[in-house]
Amino acid sequence: MRTTGDPRLVALLQAVRQILRDVTRADLDRRPVLPNSRVLRDYLMVHLADEAVEHVRILYLNAYDRLIADELHASGTPSGTPFCVRTIAARALEVGAMNVIVAHNHPSGLRESSRADIAQTIALEAALDALGITLIDHLIVTRSGLASVRAATRALAA
Repeated sequence: MRTTGDPRLVALLQAVRQILRDVTRADLDRRPVLPNSRVLRDYLMVHLADEAVEHVRILYLNAYDRLIADELHASGTPSGTPFCVRTIAARALEVGAMNVIVAHNHPSGLRESSRADIAQTIALEAALDALGITLIDHLIVTRSGLASVRAATRALAA
C-alpha cells in the first residue's frame, strides 16, 4: 500500500481493509465457529493472509463453538513464530473456553506444516486435553487458502 506514494490512496486502502475486518468479524460473531466454514476462512484470510511476518491468532470458543475472544498471541519473523502453550492454556481457562482454534500465517505462501508447527500442535493439544479443553484445529493461512496442521499431525501418526 505504501508504494503508491499517494497518502490518500494509502488511507483509503487501509480503511477498506479495516471495513473487511469488521464485516468478517461480525459474521463470525453471529454463528458457531466451525473449522471448515467459509466465514472462518474469510475472517482468517482478511486478518492473516497478507501479513509480511508470521502472526499467531487464538480463537477461544465456548461449548457451543461461539466466539468468546479472538486474540493476537504472537508475532515473529517472515519464517517463524513459536507460540506459548502455557499462555494459551492459561488464557483459555481465564476466559472460560471449552474449545480453541489456533491460526497462523505463512508469508512464504507454502501451506505445508513445518516440524515446529506439528510439534507445537501436539504439545498444545495435550495440554488443553488435560484441562478438558478441545483443540479444534491449528490452521495455516496463506493467500491461496487454509491448511490444517492438526490433519497433518494425525496423518503422520497413522
